[in-house]
Amino acid sequence: MLAERMTWMEYRDKVKRSVVILPMGSLEQHGPHLPLCVDAVIPTGFAKLVAEKVDGMVLPPLTYGYKSQPTSGGGPLFPGTTSLDGSTLIHLVLDILRDTYRHGGKKFLLLNGHYENVAFATEAVDLFLREVKDIKVLIVNWWDQVPEELIPEIFAGAGFPGWDTEHAAITETSVMLYFAPDLVRKEKIIDDQAKRIPKYSIFPAPRDIIPESGVLYKATYASIEKGEKIVKRVTDAIVEIVKREFKI
Repeated sequence: MLAERMTWMEYRDKVKRSVVILPMGSLEQHGPHLPLCVDAVIPTGFAKLVAEKVDGMVLPPLTYGYKSQPTSGGGPLFPGTTSLDGSTLIHLVLDILRDTYRHGGKKFLLLNGHYENVAFATEAVDLFLREVKDIKVLIVNWWDQVPEELIPEIFAGAGFPGWDTEHAAITETSVMLYFAPDLVRKEKIIDDQAKRIPKYSIFPAPRDIIPESGVLYKATYASIEKGEKIVKRVTDAIVEIVKREFKI
């Protein structure tokens, strides 16, 4: 299912009949206990599970994304957080769509793992649709597919802060414990929170809206059991979307 492991002949035969899945991530700080690659590891994990169920093809993930924002990812103040300008990300996605279409791809799923990528992925798809008409593209954020009825269980004892603030905390830590436990520094899992979370943007960002650790909420409430439940339910939801929208 992984495009980079195929020969060109295998790719040629599969791309024409498959849903092509592009995982979109970032290189962004995720506190003292998670690696910079979290936003790429998680959507790639989901992409593989979905591809198994719908005979899909998974492209290599985008491991850089749009600029980390202070109140949803900690911002650029942390070493290692390396981001793209919006125009760069737009044209990166657009070029991938164009070439994959040229090879025969017509059904695309952009599976996103980085909150800030959405507007630029949307712009790339809009520009692509001005050029070609015989395609269909879905953009799915994995966290949007966590069912509402699961949220009280996942956030029991902690409370749900909203997806933009739930960074390097319960859900991402739990899902990483499931997908890549060897990358989680379990002894360094902590709770943290900014001193204030404004409902507006400030440039340059003041220090008091960014936790020093880079953890935006309560990571100690994470568990592999929660990760397993999230992964199963989200995978099922994405598979249902793909089957419904592409009629497969």
